[in-house]
Amino acid sequence: MRKFTLFCISICLLSMAIGVQAQVSSAKRHQMKNFKVLKPNFSQKGVDGIGQLPVNPTSNSKSALLDEVLMITRYDLQTNASSENRIHLFPDGTVGACAMLSHQDDFTDRGTGTNFFDGTTWGTPPSVRIESSKSGWPSYAPWGPDGEIVVNHHMLDGLYIMTRATKGTGPWNEAILPGPVGAVDISWPRVVTNGPDNMYIHIICLTYTIYQNLDLAFLYYRSLDGGATWDTEHLVIDGLTSADYLGFSADMYGWAQPKGDTLAFAFGDSWHDLAIMKSTNNGTDWEKIVVWPCPYNLWAGGDTTGTFLAPDGTLALALDNEGKAHLASGIMYASGDDLGNQYWVPFSEGMIYWNEDMSQLPVILDWDALYADGTMIGWVTDTNVFYVDPTQLAYYYNSMTSQPTISVDENNHIFVIWSGMTMNLDPDNYMLRHIYARGSTDFGISWTTSIVDLTGDFLYTWSECVYPSVSWNSDDYLYLVFQEDDLAGVSLNGAQGAQGQVAIGNNNIKFMQPLKTDILTPVGIDQKHGTTTIRVSQNYPNPVVNRTSVKVSLTQPGNLSLGVTNMMGQEVMYLNRGACGIGNYYFTIDTRGLAPGIYFYTITFNNEKVTKKMIVQ
Repeated sequence: MRKFTLFCISICLLSMAIGVQAQVSSAKRHQMKNFKVLKPNFSQKGVDGIGQLPVNPTSNSKSALLDEVLMITRYDLQTNASSENRIHLFPDGTVGACAMLSHQDDFTDRGTGTNFFDGTTWGTPPSVRIESSKSGWPSYAPWGPDGEIVVNHHMLDGLYIMTRATKGTGPWNEAILPGPVGAVDISWPRVVTNGPDNMYIHIICLTYTIYQNLDLAFLYYRSLDGGATWDTEHLVIDGLTSADYLGFSADMYGWAQPKGDTLAFAFGDSWHDLAIMKSTNNGTDWEKIVVWPCPYNLWAGGDTTGTFLAPDGTLALALDNEGKAHLASGIMYASGDDLGNQYWVPFSEGMIYWNEDMSQLPVILDWDALYADGTMIGWVTDTNVFYVDPTQLAYYYNSMTSQPTISVDENNHIFVIWSGMTMNLDPDNYMLRHIYARGSTDFGISWTTSIVDLTGDFLYTWSECVYPSVSWNSDDYLYLVFQEDDLAGVSLNGAQGAQGQVAIGNNNIKFMQPLKTDILTPVGIDQKHGTTTIRVSQNYPNPVVNRTSVKVSLTQPGNLSLGVTNMMGQEVMYLNRGACGIGNYYFTIDTRGLAPGIYFYTITFNNEKVTKKMIVQ
C-alpha cells in the first residue's frame, strides 16, 4: 500500500509519540454502545473480495529500521479474527516465521511465505509461496529433530501439511490431509507439536460445510508419527457438539504451546462461550473450562438480545511452567435482532485477561467491574478516539483493542500484546492501529502501570500495525511478527462495503524484537484510567486549502498554544493563546504561506502535548 517516505524528523515527532493519552470517563466510553453495525456472515477463504486498484499504485519505501521486513504481500487479511502462531524461536537461537503471501492483485498466487533467521541474518523476502497451488491461513511450528511444519488450507481438498527436515533450508514436502466424507474441505487450521523430536502433531480446524449438524463443525486431528498417519481424525470433541452450539466461526480459536503431554486451546466470541479445552494426556481426553458462559450459544433469532458486552472473537492462550492456562481476549458490545442478525458495536474497546486460578466470569459483563477487579488489562490509550466522526473507524469487525497474542516465559512472566486504535489518521482520514503490550510478573495478579506502544517509534506514526503473533519461546527478548502498511482497514473488507481502505497495495510483514524489560519496567506515560484534561479535534477541513480550524476542549485552566512543523521538523508557525479557562477554544491556521505537503500541528497545554497531521494543498 502507499507509504510516505519519511525523511529526517526532529523532536517534534518524538513529542507526538509520547503525547498525552489520558483515559476518558466510563460514561463517555460506553455512551456509543447503541451505535451498531450488521456483522457480515462471511469468512474469507475462497472468494477473494478484490479491492479497488489505485490509479497510480506506489510501492512501499521504508527507512532503515532495526525491525526487519520479512516479506511483502498484497493480500492484507491475515486472519478473520484471532492471530495464528506464525513465529518460533528455536533453542539454538534461530527463528522461523511465516505469513500469508501474494504478489498479484487477483491473489491467484496466494499461499505461505516463510523466512528464517540463521542466528545472524534473516533470509531474502520470499517471492513465491511454498505450496504448489493457492492456499491460505498458515500456522507454524517446529517439527522433527531440526525441522519445521506449516499447516494451512487447500482451496478444495483439505489441509496442506508442509514439512522440511532442516529448518530454514531445502525443499518443502507437501501432503494433503482431507476432512471427513461430505466435508473434505476443512479450513482455517492451527497446528502445534510436542513429544519426542516434536513428532506429535495436533491440529484444530473447521469444516467449510455443515457437518454433524454444526455450521461449521470444530474438528481435532492428531498424528503420533510426524504426519505419516493420523490416529485421530475428524473428531468433534465432547462439549463442542450440536447439543452445545449451532456452529463455529473462522479463526475464533487458538492453541497454546504444549507443555509435555498437556495441551490446551481456547475458543469463543460474542455468540459462543469463551472457553478452554484442556488435555493432560496428549489429546486422548479433554476437559472443558468455561471462562465466560455465553447465554446465546443456541440463539438463532426469534427474540432480540439487547446490547451486551462479550468476547470479540480475537483471543490468545499460553501455558505456564506448571501447565496452567493464561487467556487474553478482546471484548466488545454486540446485539441480535429477532431475525437472527448479529450486530457489532464499532466503538467497543477492552482487553481482558483470565487464568485458571480465577473465578468464572459472570454472564452479564460490566466494563467498569472488569476494570475494577483487574480483569481488564487493556484499552484505547488515546481517548480522543471517542470523539471522532464514526466514519473514521476502519472495520475489522472486532474491538478497538483486539488480536491479542500472549507469551509466558521461563520465569512465568506474562506478556500480552495486541493491536489497538490510535488517533493518527491515514491519507483517507481513517484512524490507524498500533501494537501495544503489557506485562505481569506475579501470575497476572497485577500488571505494569503503563501500556507500552511497541510501534511508538516516529517511523511507525502513520502506520497501520495489525495481526501481531509472538513466539511462545523467548529469551531476554520477545520475538514478534506483525503486518504494517499506511492505510487503515482491510482491502478485502472494503471490497465487501466495509469502512476502511479499498485500495490494494503492499503490506510489510515486520519482525520486532522488544526487550522484556522495556515492557515490564517501561519509561513513559502512565496510562491511568481517569479523565482527560485536554481534547483536540482533527483540523477541519483536511486537506487544507487556505485555512483550517482546530477545536480544543479544556477541563481545567492552563496555558494553551499551537505550533506547526514541516516534515523536516522545522517550526513554520506558532500561535499562543496564553492563559485559558475551562471551555472550548479554536485555532485558525492560515496555510496560504505554506508550500503544499504534510505538516504537523502540536497543541501544548501546560505540560501536555497532542500532535496531529494535516495535509496542505
